[in-house]
Amino acid sequence: MAEADDRDALDNYVEAQVHGPVRLDRDVEALVLDPSHRGTPIEQAARRLPCPIEWHAGFRLTTDDLRRHPDYRGRQYVDLGLSIEVDGWLTPSILGDAAALGQHDPQAFKRVWHYLARFGDESR
Repeated sequence: MAEADDRDALDNYVEAQVHGPVRLDRDVEALVLDPSHRGTPIEQAARRLPCPIEWHAGFRLTTDDLRRHPDYRGRQYVDLGLSIEVDGWLTPSILGDAAALGQHDPQAFKRVWHYLARFGDESR
């Protein structure tokens, strides 16, 4: 049923709950990070975990591309993205750093992340 409609894939996912202990050394195949986290405290913390680290291709979104889609999640999320951009770009690292400041509703950053995941290019 999850594929039976034309909703955005970011709205159409299955969430799972685990009831019981999860051991990273036994239960996790790998922690996959965005390359925007290379050389950051996120990578440092991940390297201390007892599971392998892998990197995906990465996501980057220009502010010009962000501005092109105000109706996707709403103008307020475009504006939020524009308020945190660095040198005309959004990346997961930029988004995470801004969210960590606690100045906005975490759900608002989730909507900005949707822009990044849907319209962003692989890192160059």
